Amino acid sequence: MRQGFLAAALVAVGMFVLSSAQAAAGGPKIAVVDLQQVIQGSHRGQEAKAALQQEIDKLQAQAEDKNNKRKAYKDQLDKADSKSADYAKLLKQYQEADNDFQQYVGESRQLIQQRQQELLAPIQQELQIVVNRFVKDNNIDILLSKGGGALTATDAYDVTTKVTEAMDKDWAALQKSSPAPAAATKSN
Repeated sequence: MRQGFLAAALVAVGMFVLSSAQAAAGGPKIAVVDLQQVIQGSHRGQEAKAALQQEIDKLQAQAEDKNNKRKAYKDQLDKADSKSADYAKLLKQYQEADNDFQQYVGESRQLIQQRQQELLAPIQQELQIVVNRFVKDNNIDILLSKGGGALTATDAYDVTTKVTEAMDKDWAALQKSSPAPAAATKSN
């Protein structure tokens, strides 16, 4: 076991020495990007977030209405005598309202996840094109994803802001040439 650790340490030292030698001799250009931050910081990402938030707000308002109806039945049920004729009717109304609320919340969560995927798909496709162009334009040999392929990196290698700027480079022209995407909604 100790020999395995020693061998791994020697390999790591060797790679460090080799990479240091390559860097001194004009070795590979390495950069790090936080793709999540690029998506969140780009105009496209912010627009998608705003569209998703509108849908969340609408669904949440409807959920609150259903929850208020459920609570009203629960209050009536709590005040009613369990031996009265109305108790069974109130219990059934409460159970139906509760089931309706629970089902609506579940369906809403699925709808939000689906809509989030729909909004992110074109952004991710565009990001792939932008990243490939950015790597080529900046002669980057290795681009690591922060939090993914890089365990740690100094800010000197972080190109997140530059990739975000590249993502937004054509934003103004895009806004002039095409109308804003309409938010897909589901009516209940």
